Amino acid sequence: MNEKDLQSIVMNLARRYGWMIHHDLPAMSRTGKWATWQQGDVGFPDLLLVHPNKAQMVVIELKSERGKTTTSQDNWLAAFSLAGIETHVIKPSDLEFITQRLTRPDLYK
Repeated sequence: MNEKDLQSIVMNLARRYGWMIHHDLPAMSRTGKWATWQQGDVGFPDLLLVHPNKAQMVVIELKSERGKTTTSQDNWLAAFSLAGIETHVIKPSDLEFITQRLTRPDLYK
């Protein structure tokens, strides 16, 4: 399973169970170059999820089964973690875990 398919599954689960989702989308520039336009430090995680009824936030970096995080991604994940925010690097083999995490937020208070 590729990262795009994994993202679709995780986002659909999150929506179904009441999570608010932030995800940056790449766009094509006038010159035909694809990029994710943003200000600030590179490496921001793929998904930022907030469950408004459970007062929970989860930050997720998605990877294919053999994918690895970059140093910039690791720095963001470490900063979120130090701030007390739950972070995960999710691969297709982690689907059972992330399904339980998103569908049963009461277990993670």
